[in-house]
Amino acid sequence: MDLIADTSLLIGLWRRQGWAVSFASANPAKSLGIPWVVLGEFWHGATRAGHDAMLVQGFLSVGIPLLDPEPVVPVYARICAALQESPVYREIGQNDLWIAAASIAFNKPLITRNLRHFARIPDLRVEAVG
Repeated sequence: MDLIADTSLLIGLWRRQGWAVSFASANPAKSLGIPWVVLGEFWHGATRAGHDAMLVQGFLSVGIPLLDPEPVVPVYARICAALQESPVYREIGQNDLWIAAASIAFNKPLITRNLRHFARIPDLRVEAVG
Protein backbone atom coordinates (compact mmCIF):
# COMPACT_ATOMS: atom_id res chain seq x y z
CA MET A 1 0.00 0.00 0.00
CA ASP A 2 1.36 3.37 -1.05
CA LEU A 3 -1.38 5.85 -0.19
CA ILE A 4 -4.26 6.28 2.26
CA ALA A 5 -7.58 7.26 0.68
CA ASP A 6 -9.88 9.73 2.35
CA THR A 7 -13.63 9.47 1.84
CA SER A 8 -13.53 12.32 -0.67
CA LEU A 9 -11.38 10.20 -3.01
CA LEU A 10 -13.72 7.21 -2.76
CA ILE A 11 -16.71 9.44 -3.48
CA GLY A 12 -14.93 10.95 -6.47
CA LEU A 13 -14.12 7.50 -7.85
CA TRP A 14 -17.68 6.28 -7.21
CA ARG A 15 -19.10 9.28 -9.07
CA ARG A 16 -16.41 9.02 -11.77
CA GLN A 17 -15.53 12.66 -11.23
CA GLY A 18 -12.81 13.93 -13.52
CA TRP A 19 -10.35 14.89 -10.79
CA ALA A 20 -10.57 11.44 -9.15
CA VAL A 21 -10.32 9.54 -12.43
CA SER A 22 -7.34 11.72 -13.41
CA PHE A 23 -5.66 10.99 -10.09
CA ALA A 24 -6.17 7.24 -10.51
CA SER A 25 -4.95 7.36 -14.11
CA ALA A 26 -1.84 9.34 -13.14
CA ASN A 27 -0.98 6.88 -10.34
CA PRO A 28 -1.65 3.40 -11.76
CA ALA A 29 1.23 1.77 -9.92
CA LYS A 30 0.26 3.17 -6.52
CA SER A 31 -2.01 1.12 -4.32
CA LEU A 32 -4.58 2.54 -1.92
CA GLY A 33 -5.60 1.51 1.57
CA ILE A 34 -8.64 2.77 3.47
CA PRO A 35 -9.18 3.22 7.20
CA TRP A 36 -12.30 1.66 8.69
CA VAL A 37 -13.80 5.10 9.31
CA VAL A 38 -13.54 5.94 5.59
CA LEU A 39 -15.43 2.77 4.80
CA GLY A 40 -18.08 3.78 7.34
CA GLU A 41 -18.38 7.32 5.98
CA PHE A 42 -18.68 6.02 2.42
CA TRP A 43 -21.39 3.50 3.36
CA HIS A 44 -23.23 6.17 5.33
CA GLY A 45 -23.30 8.51 2.34
CA ALA A 46 -24.31 5.73 -0.06
CA THR A 47 -27.12 4.65 2.26
CA ARG A 48 -28.42 8.19 2.69
CA ALA A 49 -28.30 8.70 -1.08
CA GLY A 50 -30.31 5.51 -1.60
CA HIS A 51 -27.66 3.70 -3.65
CA ASP A 52 -28.18 0.01 -4.22
CA ALA A 53 -26.17 -1.90 -1.59
CA MET A 54 -25.07 -4.52 -4.12
CA LEU A 55 -23.62 -1.82 -6.40
CA VAL A 56 -21.83 -0.22 -3.46
CA GLN A 57 -20.43 -3.57 -2.37
CA GLY A 58 -19.30 -4.29 -5.92
CA PHE A 59 -17.53 -0.94 -6.12
CA LEU A 60 -15.79 -1.53 -2.80
CA SER A 61 -14.70 -5.05 -3.72
CA VAL A 62 -12.26 -3.85 -6.39
CA GLY A 63 -9.38 -4.60 -4.08
CA ILE A 64 -8.82 -1.54 -1.89
CA PRO A 65 -7.73 -3.14 1.37
CA LEU A 66 -9.12 -2.10 4.71
CA LEU A 67 -6.32 -1.09 7.09
CA ASP A 68 -5.79 -2.82 10.39
CA PRO A 69 -7.09 -0.42 13.08
CA GLU A 70 -4.87 -1.73 15.89
CA PRO A 71 -1.73 0.33 15.12
CA VAL A 72 -3.91 3.41 14.59
CA VAL A 73 -5.34 3.58 18.12
CA PRO A 74 -2.22 4.86 19.96
CA VAL A 75 -1.53 7.39 17.20
CA TYR A 76 -5.10 8.64 17.44
CA ALA A 77 -4.70 9.02 21.20
CA ARG A 78 -1.45 10.95 20.74
CA ILE A 79 -2.98 13.31 18.17
CA CYS A 80 -6.04 13.97 20.32
CA ALA A 81 -3.93 14.59 23.42
CA ALA A 82 -1.67 16.99 21.53
CA LEU A 83 -4.55 18.96 20.02
CA GLN A 84 -7.07 18.77 22.86
CA GLU A 85 -6.27 22.17 24.36
CA SER A 86 -6.09 23.83 20.95
CA PRO A 87 -9.08 25.47 19.25
CA VAL A 88 -8.12 23.36 16.24
CA TYR A 89 -9.33 20.26 18.10
CA ARG A 90 -12.94 21.48 18.11
CA GLU A 91 -12.76 22.34 14.40
CA ILE A 92 -11.68 18.89 13.24
CA GLY A 93 -14.19 16.07 13.33
CA GLN A 94 -13.35 12.88 15.18
CA ASN A 95 -13.59 10.87 11.97
CA ASP A 96 -10.96 13.08 10.36
CA LEU A 97 -8.71 12.60 13.39
CA TRP A 98 -9.05 8.80 12.98
CA ILE A 99 -8.28 9.07 9.26
CA ALA A 100 -5.23 11.23 9.94
CA ALA A 101 -4.07 8.81 12.62
CA ALA A 102 -4.26 5.94 10.13
CA SER A 103 -2.14 7.84 7.63
CA ILE A 104 0.46 8.66 10.27
CA ALA A 105 0.43 5.16 11.78
CA PHE A 106 1.09 3.56 8.38
CA ASN A 107 3.49 6.35 7.37
CA LYS A 108 1.70 6.92 4.07
CA PRO A 109 0.37 10.14 2.52
CA LEU A 110 -3.33 10.87 2.79
CA ILE A 111 -5.11 11.62 -0.48
CA THR A 112 -7.94 14.10 0.14
CA ARG A 113 -9.82 17.15 -1.03
CA ASN A 114 -10.30 18.27 2.60
CA LEU A 115 -7.20 20.36 3.23
CA ARG A 116 -9.10 22.67 5.58
CA HIS A 117 -9.07 20.08 8.35
CA PHE A 118 -6.19 17.80 7.52
CA ALA A 119 -3.60 20.54 7.00
CA ARG A 120 -3.90 21.39 10.71
CA ILE A 121 -2.71 18.02 11.95
CA PRO A 122 1.01 17.84 12.79
CA ASP A 123 3.11 15.10 11.16
CA LEU A 124 0.43 14.31 8.58
CA ARG A 125 1.54 14.08 4.96
CA VAL A 126 -1.30 15.22 2.74
CA GLU A 127 -1.60 15.12 -1.02
CA ALA A 128 -4.40 17.36 -2.20
CA VAL A 129 -6.41 16.30 -5.21
CA GLY A 130 -9.07 18.03 -7.23
